[in-house]
Amino acid sequence: MAFPHAFFGSWFTTHGKAALEQAVRDYISPEVVVLYDTPLADPTPVTTTQVAPPSGATVQEQTAPVISRTMLNNQFTFDTFLHNAKNVFPVASAKEVAKADISPKYNPLVIAGPSGSGKTHLLRAIAHSIIEHRGENSMFLGNVEDLAALYQDGSPGARFEMRKNIVQKDFFLLDDLQRLEEFPILQEELIALFDAFHDNNKQMVFCCTDGLTAHDFLLPTLRSRLEWGLLAQLKPQDMDIRIKYATNHLKDNQIKLTNDQIILLCQRFDNFRLLQGVLLKLAAFKDLMHTEVSEYEFNQIIEHTDNTKSNPLTSDIIIGVVAEHYMLQTKDLLSEKRHQKIVLARQVAMYLTRTLLGSSYPALGRMFGGKDHSTVIYAVNKIKKFIVTNKDTKLLINELKEKCLTATK
Repeated sequence: MAFPHAFFGSWFTTHGKAALEQAVRDYISPEVVVLYDTPLADPTPVTTTQVAPPSGATVQEQTAPVISRTMLNNQFTFDTFLHNAKNVFPVASAKEVAKADISPKYNPLVIAGPSGSGKTHLLRAIAHSIIEHRGENSMFLGNVEDLAALYQDGSPGARFEMRKNIVQKDFFLLDDLQRLEEFPILQEELIALFDAFHDNNKQMVFCCTDGLTAHDFLLPTLRSRLEWGLLAQLKPQDMDIRIKYATNHLKDNQIKLTNDQIILLCQRFDNFRLLQGVLLKLAAFKDLMHTEVSEYEFNQIIEHTDNTKSNPLTSDIIIGVVAEHYMLQTKDLLSEKRHQKIVLARQVAMYLTRTLLGSSYPALGRMFGGKDHSTVIYAVNKIKKFIVTNKDTKLLINELKEKCLTATK
C-alpha cells in the first residue's frame, strides 16, 4: 500500500491499519505480507511491514520511518543556491533558521519573491539542513495543497488528530502560502497550528509570492501572526546569475554553445524557470538527436519556447527591426535601391531571417523583392564573414537578434 504523503501513513497506522490487516487475513490469506510505502520513498523500500501470524499467535510488527528522498535531494541545498549581493539577506536568514540546535530567533520566517526566484529551493535547503541534524521526523514540509489534502476529512475529530500529529514536529515549513485563497477553510486551522508552534518556541517558515500585503484574502488574525516574524524578500536572479547557472548546466550536459548564444539565452529568458525549461529542451535535443545543437536549431528551440503570450516571429518583424536600426523604411529593404546603407541593412535582414527562421535561399529572395537566390547566398555569407572578422558587427547582430526575439512580446 502506497500513501501520497508520510502523514497519511501516520494517520492510517492509528485509524485503519489493524482493520485492514484483519480483513486481509480473513478474506485473502493468513500468509499475506502487507508493505507500506510512499511514492517519494527511496527505491529500496523503507516500509512498515505487517506479517500475518499463524492462527493464535501474537502479531509482531517491524516499523521503520518512511523518509521522503525529495527532502534529501542534493540539488536543493544552500551550496547549490546561486545568488549575489542583492539576495544575501534572505539566504543568510534561511541559514540562520536552519540551525536546528538553537532556539528560534526569527519566528516565523516568511520568504517572499516572484515566481522562479528560488523560494522553494531555499525552503528545501532549510529542510535538508534540518534533516541532516535532526532527522525527517522532526519536521513538517509541504505546500498548502499538501496541507489541505491532510485535512480532507472535515470532521472535528479527524482535524484534531491531524493537528496533534503535526504539532508534535519541531519545525513547520509551508510553501505556496498564496494558494490559501483556494482553501479558505484552511486559514482557521493554520492559525491554530501557528499558535501551537509559536507558543512552544518551534520554528516556522512560510513561502509566498510577493509580500503579505499583496494577499488581501488572508484573515486579519492570520496576517498579523505572519507579520510577527521576519520577512525576507527574494529578488529575481540577475543576468550574471543566470549566465553562471546556464554555463554550469551546459557543461554538465556537455552541450556546446558559444558565449554569445549563452548571453542571448539568458537575456531572452529572464524568468529562471523558463530558463531551466529551455536548457532542458537543449539537453533533450542533444540526447535524442545524437548531435550537437546547431545555430539554426538553437534559434528554433528558443523561439518556440513560450516565454510570454507572444506572437510568432516573422520576416516582417525582422525586417522592421533592422529598418528601424538603420533609420530606413521597410520598403527600402524590399526595393531595388543600391545605396550602400540600404544594401548593408538588406544583407543583415537576410542573414537574420535565414538564421532565426531557417528560411530557404529562394524563399528569402522572394521576401526581399524577388532577388535571385545567389544574391541571397552572397549576402548571408558576407554577414557571416563580418561576424567572424569584425567584433562590432558581431555585437550588432546579437543586439538585433535580441530585439527581434523580444519584439514578439
